[in-house]
Amino acid sequence: MPFVINIDPIAFSLAGIDIRWYGLLLVAAITVAYVVAQREAKRHSLPQEAVADAALWVGLAALAGGRALYVLQNGLGDIGAHPVHILMVWMGGLSFYGGLIAGLAALILFARHRGVPWLVALDVAAPAAAIGQGIGHIGCLIGGDSFGIPANVPWAVIYQNPNAMAPLGVSLHPTQAYEALALTGLFAVLWLLRRSLTATPGSLAALYLGGLAIIRFGLFFLRDEPAMFLGLKAAQWIGMAILVLAMGLWLLAVERARHPRVTPVSQEVPRS
Repeated sequence: MPFVINIDPIAFSLAGIDIRWYGLLLVAAITVAYVVAQREAKRHSLPQEAVADAALWVGLAALAGGRALYVLQNGLGDIGAHPVHILMVWMGGLSFYGGLIAGLAALILFARHRGVPWLVALDVAAPAAAIGQGIGHIGCLIGGDSFGIPANVPWAVIYQNPNAMAPLGVSLHPTQAYEALALTGLFAVLWLLRRSLTATPGSLAALYLGGLAIIRFGLFFLRDEPAMFLGLKAAQWIGMAILVLAMGLWLLAVERARHPRVTPVSQEVPRS
């Protein structure tokens, strides 16, 4: 028998502002990801203040990138009528890949700016990103965002609250739950392998990106979104590009580990 979700996406109102479950879960996801990143940064002997600074850079970039791609894909009509709509991230409109790409770019730029090895920075962020994204999808499940196609499976979900983003009264694949579970599993794999892959900086991040791309490629066959080209959806094409990027990153990590760069020592003779 399908599970009925009749939860109002609005958790409560504060000073006239609606606080949604999506926003609360997003805060929880960021908090957990930050704690995980701090722990990994300490293991890599990176300065703790760098984690806080990087979190700000990456967080803002991910929100901006996620919202920008979502609006381009779904909300252009709303923006034409209400331009302020582009700022309403609490309404549940963030593109996963938009946030990922912008966050990766911001992290690499930050690492190079602060003199932190960018491959190590990516490895620190990988398990944090996986668990954070897993938690964030619980918020999508509550609000009905990123809903699946109609399904007859016993674990299907039916939305009944009129404020939900999913169609009401229809048995749907709980793709948000699938993704939350898969990303949590990916986090567990990364956490178990993180020490054994320390000698090849960048390989843990490559494993994260590859696992993420495979998970989302498969899940999007169950997502209620139109096909873009050759029967595949836009996110699946982006996922294949991410998978190629992951393979390239893995090869780079292995090559760097085999032939580490050596900083030349000055040959200047000391003055007497």
